[in-house]
Amino acid sequence: MPHFGLLTNPSNELLSEIRNIRSLGFEYVEIAIEGPEGGPQELIDKRKGISKLLQKFGLKPIGHTVPWVDLGSDYEYIRQAWILEAMRNIKASKQVGIGLVNFHSNLNGGMFKGEKRLRLLDNWIKSLREIVRYADSYGIQTMLENVPLSKGVHKLEEFKYIVDNVDGLLVHLDVPHAFTSAGMHGIIKYIHSFKDRIAHIHWHDNNGIRDEHLPIGRGLIDHELVVRELKSIKYDRTITLEVFTNRSEAKASADVLRKLWSEY
Repeated sequence: MPHFGLLTNPSNELLSEIRNIRSLGFEYVEIAIEGPEGGPQELIDKRKGISKLLQKFGLKPIGHTVPWVDLGSDYEYIRQAWILEAMRNIKASKQVGIGLVNFHSNLNGGMFKGEKRLRLLDNWIKSLREIVRYADSYGIQTMLENVPLSKGVHKLEEFKYIVDNVDGLLVHLDVPHAFTSAGMHGIIKYIHSFKDRIAHIHWHDNNGIRDEHLPIGRGLIDHELVVRELKSIKYDRTITLEVFTNRSEAKASADVLRKLWSEY
């Protein structure tokens, strides 16, 4: 059975967020490394309080960086600045005991199409190679999250191109993001393409058009099928309920997944 957690809301005071997530019975917390309340400096300033609260969980926290990081930028000074910011996130994560940090496969540069788009993907590879080496020096693992249907790296082929070319990089599978990209077939392909590298999962629901972050059962995803496919690869790590309606519905969604995992 996987372990279930919840993401902090970076608009709310971080220590209160951690207490609330524990009070709901989740097994770990995923910390949004994002302002105004959870940026790298906030983590450092509150590290003693954060560490004390996190000790009450049975599992290490996970770090969730901002979705708009642009590690594929064709503007070299901007790309280097994002690498430095990624390193800052990793260093702050170390101070509060985070052992796993994600980055979103975001891409700007809408005019880069066809073969020219490959330049941005190669920039992602160069950036992540540097970041993974840096994270390794701190004993932190890094993972790449697939984004929803967008100009970003949501297509399996592009995502795989990056992952296959960065040694030590793990995969953060966002199930509903894959659904907006290519439906149920897309989710299944993601699961089996990265079955040995999936380190973490985000789960919520949507209607297949946009990233709605609905409670499980409110959208069109076949959650039973996803559970069966994940069980077939023996996935038993962490699942964060990225349900943004309210906390009670996030908790109920976790209960639905626990039940499905027991039944199939």
